[in-house]
Amino acid sequence: MAHSSGRDALPEAVLPTAGEERAPAGADPEKRRRILEAAVRTFGRRGFHEARIAEIAAAAKVAEGTVYLYFRNKEDLLGVVFDESMDGVLEKGRALARSKAPAGERLTALVDLHLQFIGSDRDLASVFQIELRRSARLVERFSRSKLVEYFRLLGDVLRDGIARGEFRRSLDPRLAVRVLFGAADEILSEWLLSGERKPIADAKQLVGTLLRGFAAPGGSLKVTERRRRKPQ
Repeated sequence: MAHSSGRDALPEAVLPTAGEERAPAGADPEKRRRILEAAVRTFGRRGFHEARIAEIAAAAKVAEGTVYLYFRNKEDLLGVVFDESMDGVLEKGRALARSKAPAGERLTALVDLHLQFIGSDRDLASVFQIELRRSARLVERFSRSKLVEYFRLLGDVLRDGIARGEFRRSLDPRLAVRVLFGAADEILSEWLLSGERKPIADAKQLVGTLLRGFAAPGGSLKVTERRRRKPQ
């Protein structure tokens, strides 16, 4: 998943929708699927800026002009990859967040969804962890509204856990969401760049570490601020 731009929300009505009004008469869903799959492989292995529509068309076994029947350009194609992938993730995420399970279990399930989605395919991981982040404009256009919804799902579970007494009342949900996402994101980036067979931690390990904290059982871990010295 790409990073957000820092602003929490933007009405979806003002966001350009990738791939809109691009279903030609007599469209072939199978060709469109092959083009999207070929785009993921090509962007993931060649990089977005280096990839060419002709390469994607060849990998999808269609004519180059056919790609333009379904997508306006290369950026539109990348946007559809992001949008449709995230639509599937968010649909599953909503169901997980609405379940009756304890908040800790739901939180673990949502983080597992993130790790499994990106960590199951290195080409897709390269698209999400590297290619979408190379351009601030692409991040701004394609990631904000859907990433914000994922953050909202995490935040809702955290707030519910606080209300039920499962999490401490002083927990800041906004900060906790960013800690969870940032940790999962770093685990995925490290896995992708290191070439390791699998990430160093799964969702149960990650969420468990954050919920238990760093303190030893029965220990007393004090965090103090260092006083600033007054200038002489």
